[in-house]
Amino acid sequence: MASYQGAHRTAAGTNLTILAVESSASVVGRIHQIVLGSDATPADVATRFDVIRHTAAGVGGTAVVEKPTDPQAAAASCNLRGGTMTEPTYESDFLLEIPLNQRATFTWIANPGRELRTTVGTANGIGLRSISSGGTPNINCSISWDE
Repeated sequence: MASYQGAHRTAAGTNLTILAVESSASVVGRIHQIVLGSDATPADVATRFDVIRHTAAGVGGTAVVEKPTDPQAAAASCNLRGGTMTEPTYESDFLLEIPLNQRATFTWIANPGRELRTTVGTANGIGLRSISSGGTPNINCSISWDE
């Protein structure tokens, strides 16, 4: 099993995807770490983030190049997409809810065997989404996954 990571930055807002891991036709992505913070000038801005599965990938946005943890690993089968896009079709129930002040940095690490898993299929995946925010600061996100 190979491990990959990717990072992206975009402004917070209402129902905006910061970064999404999109699975492939034959591979399940297993997200094991999320790091979330802001590189904007410090301010007291509260934002709620949800990590949610999607059943149709977003359109447009920025294709984010994943980096293998082991430089000898093959290219990842999952894709990363971030930034302003036509939003993916998200399920109604979130996997994680992360309320965060802009001045804080948050790290989520899965217990072994408890990773967040995508569903097999090219349109399926998991996204980190800004659900609501008191402003539009840059939000920085790094996601690490195995496949």
